[in-house]
Amino acid sequence: MSKGYEAVGMRDIASAVGRQPVQIYRLNLSKSDLLAEVILALNQHQIDQLPALCAQVQGDTLLDKVASYFHALYRLDIQFLPIRSVGAAYGWLWSAAYEEKITQHVLTFLAPIAGWMGEHGLDDVMARCYGLWSVYYVGFRRAAVHGGNAEECIAEIRPTLDILLRANQGGGAGAAALNPGGTASC
Repeated sequence: MSKGYEAVGMRDIASAVGRQPVQIYRLNLSKSDLLAEVILALNQHQIDQLPALCAQVQGDTLLDKVASYFHALYRLDIQFLPIRSVGAAYGWLWSAAYEEKITQHVLTFLAPIAGWMGEHGLDDVMARCYGLWSVYYVGFRRAAVHGGNAEECIAEIRPTLDILLRANQGGGAGAAALNPGGTASC
């Protein structure tokens, strides 16, 4: 990480993991796909922590619950800020197959929020979830670019969270299913 993503070559990667370059090349993965593998492993590590994380979510309102949940996710992501920042900056380079896997992880992270929105009778849950995840990354930039902490990340996005979590204006279809792996519901 000290060299930066673009300056790191496959030989550097091999050296960092105690392998010969030929062993890395035999994997037939690009540097961006290796980055995706690291992100997938990190995501899975965080997904495994979701039951405990969800047990700590606080708040009486939907906005407070989502803010509490995102706060906990920010705390996890900030622990791995260098790799998360590289993943956010270069993720567009990995293959479509990795994009699909990472999207499934994102949907798993969003499943608790989708459930809460369903409990509150909100419509367009999937669209709201994609909006919420986009806003999550706006908050994450507070940490990545400005050295902010989890509280500052939430402060950055809370007004937008409020808009995305407002009740339906004219009734709606209710919650759509958003739990691809059958886990991570709070």
